Amino acid sequence: MELSKNVLVIFVLAVTLILETRNFNEYSRVVLPVSQQSLVITILVHDLKNYTVDIIVNVSDAETYQNIQFALNATSFPIHLDNNTEITEISVTTVCFSTGSGFKCNCVEEFAWSYNNCVTYGACDSISSGICKCINAIPPDGQSCQPISELLAQVEYEVEVELNVTDIETLNHLRSQLINGSYFLALGPTVNVTHINITTVCSLTIDGFQCRCEDQFRWSCDQCLKYGSCDNITDGTCGCIGTVPPDGQYCQSVYQHTPAVVFEYLITVELNTTDVTLIDGLRNVLNSTSYPIILNEQIQLSDVNFTTVCSMSSDGFQCTCEDQYRWSCDQCLKYGSCDNITDDTCGCINAFFPDGQHCQSVYQHAPAVVFEYLITVELNTTDVTLIDGLRNVLNSTSYPIILNEQIQLSDCLKYGSCDNITDDTCGCINAFFPGGQHCQSVYQHSKFICSNYYIHSIMNVTMSIRLDLEFTESLTDKLSPAYRDLESRINSVLQEQYRGISGFHRAFVTGFRPGSVIADFVVQATEVNAPEIAEANNNLPQAMESIAPVFDPVVAQYTSPTPLNVSGPIYTGGTMMLTCGPPDIDVGTISGSVWKFEGLAINSDRIKATTADRQSTLMVNNAIPADAGLYECTLEGRDLHFVQTGKVTEIIQAPIVRLQSKVSVQCEEGDVQPLQCCVQSPYTVSWFNGINNLTSTNCIQYNYTMQNCNRSQTREEIFTCRVNELEGYDQTTTLTVFIQPAECNDTQYGTGREDDTVSARCDAGQEGEKTARCQNGQWRLVQDTCIVVQIKLLLIESQDLVVETVPEFVGNLSKAVMTDAAQISNSSATISAIVDIINNVANVTIVVSDDIMEGVLETIDVIIGDDSRESWSFLNSNQTSNVSSELLGSLETLSNGLNGTLTIETQRIQLNRTVFNDSFNAMLNSSVAINIPNTNFSNVFITTIILSTLNNVMPARDSTFNVSLFNATTNETVPDNAINAAVLLVQISETISNVTLSYNKLNESLSLHPQCVFWNFTLFDDLGAWDDEGCTFVSDINNTVTCSCNHLTSFSILMATNIPPSIRFALDLITYIGVGISLASLVICLIIEGYVWKDITRNSTAFMRHVSIINTALSLLIADICFIIGASFAKNPLEDAGDDYTVPVGPCSTATFFMHFFYLALFFWMLVSGLLLFYRIVMVFSHMSKSTMLAIGFTLGYGCPLIIAVITVAVTAPGNGYIREDNACWLNWFETKALLAMVIPALTIVFINILIVIVVLFKMLRRGMGDAAQTDEKHTMVVIIRCVAILTPLFGLTWSLGVGTMISSTDVGIHIAFAFFNSLQVFAPMDIRAILSRSTSTPASGSNQTRVSSSVLFQYNKTISVALSYFSVFTLTFLLP
Repeated sequence: MELSKNVLVIFVLAVTLILETRNFNEYSRVVLPVSQQSLVITILVHDLKNYTVDIIVNVSDAETYQNIQFALNATSFPIHLDNNTEITEISVTTVCFSTGSGFKCNCVEEFAWSYNNCVTYGACDSISSGICKCINAIPPDGQSCQPISELLAQVEYEVEVELNVTDIETLNHLRSQLINGSYFLALGPTVNVTHINITTVCSLTIDGFQCRCEDQFRWSCDQCLKYGSCDNITDGTCGCIGTVPPDGQYCQSVYQHTPAVVFEYLITVELNTTDVTLIDGLRNVLNSTSYPIILNEQIQLSDVNFTTVCSMSSDGFQCTCEDQYRWSCDQCLKYGSCDNITDDTCGCINAFFPDGQHCQSVYQHAPAVVFEYLITVELNTTDVTLIDGLRNVLNSTSYPIILNEQIQLSDCLKYGSCDNITDDTCGCINAFFPGGQHCQSVYQHSKFICSNYYIHSIMNVTMSIRLDLEFTESLTDKLSPAYRDLESRINSVLQEQYRGISGFHRAFVTGFRPGSVIADFVVQATEVNAPEIAEANNNLPQAMESIAPVFDPVVAQYTSPTPLNVSGPIYTGGTMMLTCGPPDIDVGTISGSVWKFEGLAINSDRIKATTADRQSTLMVNNAIPADAGLYECTLEGRDLHFVQTGKVTEIIQAPIVRLQSKVSVQCEEGDVQPLQCCVQSPYTVSWFNGINNLTSTNCIQYNYTMQNCNRSQTREEIFTCRVNELEGYDQTTTLTVFIQPAECNDTQYGTGREDDTVSARCDAGQEGEKTARCQNGQWRLVQDTCIVVQIKLLLIESQDLVVETVPEFVGNLSKAVMTDAAQISNSSATISAIVDIINNVANVTIVVSDDIMEGVLETIDVIIGDDSRESWSFLNSNQTSNVSSELLGSLETLSNGLNGTLTIETQRIQLNRTVFNDSFNAMLNSSVAINIPNTNFSNVFITTIILSTLNNVMPARDSTFNVSLFNATTNETVPDNAINAAVLLVQISETISNVTLSYNKLNESLSLHPQCVFWNFTLFDDLGAWDDEGCTFVSDINNTVTCSCNHLTSFSILMATNIPPSIRFALDLITYIGVGISLASLVICLIIEGYVWKDITRNSTAFMRHVSIINTALSLLIADICFIIGASFAKNPLEDAGDDYTVPVGPCSTATFFMHFFYLALFFWMLVSGLLLFYRIVMVFSHMSKSTMLAIGFTLGYGCPLIIAVITVAVTAPGNGYIREDNACWLNWFETKALLAMVIPALTIVFINILIVIVVLFKMLRRGMGDAAQTDEKHTMVVIIRCVAILTPLFGLTWSLGVGTMISSTDVGIHIAFAFFNSLQVFAPMDIRAILSRSTSTPASGSNQTRVSSSVLFQYNKTISVALSYFSVFTLTFLLP
């Protein structure tokens, strides 16, 4: 140990480092007081042991301290002092300085003062978690700051408190307080009570004391027995004992007790009967009984079996064993076996229950013990020739010599010992390297049992031989005469053939298999000599000629007791390595290897095996939990096959780190950008950016504070989220800080500039990320790789499927999909993975069982629901992906593999497979019917599958679809068709040339251009599309479409959904001209009102009525102008196919706000007009000043709309739900229902105005009825009735035509008429005003009545025209998607 010498070296090194710091000019910005300071520098030294050396350095200024700190940061560790000593770390821990009144000692980052120091010397900052960063003294004992991680280490103590009370109410109150209260109690800065429980309650009884345990606590078994249990003992514990334990023990948690010891007893019952029927009946009852049988809480009957049946024979008694039971070897020899002795057991003996014994389980028989005896024979002779001859005979004899099945004569003491034999070994023999052997370690010799016999290790070599014999069922019954006869004959040959190999024990048949007759047999020996076994195998076919010809060569196989070497630990997604060999015996040249998993040959692209240097290595890439199981490796040697097995018990789920890999943020001085990183439990993560910023949890957040925002350039910072104590799972977040104005901003993706790309993390239980790009002021999703973890693992597993594993796999798939249905429906990547899985299943499975098909349909049912529509839209927008087509193709493939009749129904799918003769006519469900007439077929299977919601899945493109409409930006395609019926898949084993199909429409409003189509998988470079080749439209009656086709596949119907392309230009032209005329008419209306203003506003009523007219026209004019401006911002899919239809948020929000405000103002000024009319008719003698009327009018006309518009923006804008995302600038409907802020006020006003008109008309009619009615009044009533009859349908015409476009969306005439009347409807106010102006010239006697009539008519017509026309336009234009 050279530590004393090295301390001096360390000190010199530290001084040198401090002196050299004067050459540095750059240092960190830590500011210290100018007065003299003391630094404590801690040096970690490794010199066979770890040492911590503290050095105190006195400096006079802050600059020297900064230079020291900079030098330490620039130094590379470790520093090697010699071969045994190195400096692993040098850190400044404590900085002490004078304050004038004393001293202060500050700790640097990652170090702190302990709680005792903080209290003893006084903390100059807050004490948090029992530590502080500054104290008001220099500790006299030379202490310095300690690492925070060491100070915060927690120690748990369990304290038992005994409370003596006699009041049961006090106990119950305490119990309720502990149950209802919090378990966390802070006793001090560093001591917390985390849990309080009552464990034991002892009370006095008439017999003494009883101590009872509370819930979740028990007495141990030894205490229950020692002190006596006063309740039942369950699982080796009890809840009450009859005394207070003198050793101060209490009840313990139920989780601390070891499981109870289970004793197993074997009970033999002897039944005397001569009735064979009774025995057979009892045997059937026992075989059909379900075990275990619970007798009581402590005892259960695990199994009942017949073991032995004894019966009278011609020579006495025979006792025969039942299946899985045998007589032991000594009993077979003692009483005589009446069948063959196999594996040192027999199935029948010639005695009646000897010594009360019976047959034992085959699993209870231990391997035969081989006893070796040394027999000395003394020969008295004087004839040397006889002795030499005997010696020659013994030397030329081949050993061992088989005397019978149990005894053989071996060549023990072959060479003779030249010293004493001790413990069955000797130190000298009379031979020179016999057989190339040499002395062995004393630890390798078999352990001796007694002075005259040993246990030898028997090794099994398994083989099989294929004989040219006919296999019969009797060869599967080991008790049948045929089995015993063939077994005996083959055993005789095997014994003779293999007796010459080294260490031979015996050879015997283990069973027969079909394939001609395959005989499996075992050769047992004390050693495995591969060349000898190979030679015997080569000679075996010739030896077997007396029984039957042999077809194939015999290959020997030896299974090693040594398991495979498995690398570990193994995490999902990682690589697992298994090593086989090298063999511990000589198997000859190894030509290759064969690997199996769970008994099946491995055939997978992700699993590779390599063989070299007498061993084989299996590499399993991208490991998954399903890779855990039993592996078997066979090294194919020239003389013998070497087998090793090994079990992989667990593959650990790897940590899934979820964070935003790319984050953009606009720099605002002092703002905080949270960076969050999460991982599933039990893993924890930490943020790193040069240093560890946070303590570890499974979900952490680092708040990045923005500074230096006055810089001109954009900067990037990289943060690493690292999984603690596990390498290789680091993830990084790149934070881009920019100073330009942000174009995009939302809660999910944050802020960004145009064309910036950011990411969002996936939900818990998923891995991957969502990537979005800032385009036209909004974040657009461009890639979504978030996939449910369980589905990803199943996808990897499906790539290795074999026929045998498909049923279990499909069951697991169905269960996983239904468990995570909500997550899956909203994840396009997961849906795509499920389709790939189903495709893999279809490619592997040739014969599809009912269970497989049911599991597949249950899986598909989840992913084709309405809630998955958006995910499928995203998938179908990809020009290189055909996920939907792949799903339908897989379903067709699986349906081809079905057998027999079958019916399966799920929520959205109905499968039926049946047989028909000649013709098939069926109503498959309430919406689909099929008719196949006159086929002349008999017993033909037909499979039909109805998928009622596959319109959510399949794109509506047909063979004429324009591929340029694929749009990867908005994730939408814009075909002119819609799938308007369930999809019907029909499969039949024969060729059909005539089939009639009938469908009920999904959307009854679609009626024109129906197409009878089938899914053509080859269109558009195998993307697939609907095709009408071979299918003809027959009829469309009562919303039922009938089709006729000359082939079978997957069918449906397409119908047009949009304005016919041929008239779009004409509609645009009519709309533009009509809107221009309407706007001009509004301007003319305002000019005329201004010109005649003085003449028509002579009284307050007329004044207010014309104020209302002007503001109504003005609001409508401004609203229409805003509408035109908003329309210029949006692109129409019908006109700009393939473009980005997303509206710019800023300009579109502004236009929408003003449209909303002025359209509301239009309706509220209508309300003002109605209220004015109501006021003048109902309150005839009331008078209101002009100023009051104006105040009320402008408050209602502009105040109420402003309030509604502002509230709508305030409520919906923060969540980006104020306006629609695409196609038009208008209030949002789908996400926030902001459109209701227009619909509800407008409908309310229309309703109120209609009521006002009805009330006014009712009053006028009452006054005008009777004989006293004047002629002018009667004339006025006629005018009113005529105007109402004419103008109501006229002004409701636009509404009617708008509804017509909804009912028949492709009718050319309706669309043209709607565009014409809609664009010219603002003539209404001017025309009505001109008509009614004629009534103002009536005689004075009727002027009042006429003015009232004019007002009523004007109000009525305005309400009808504006309410029905304008409101219908906006409802049809904006409410419908």
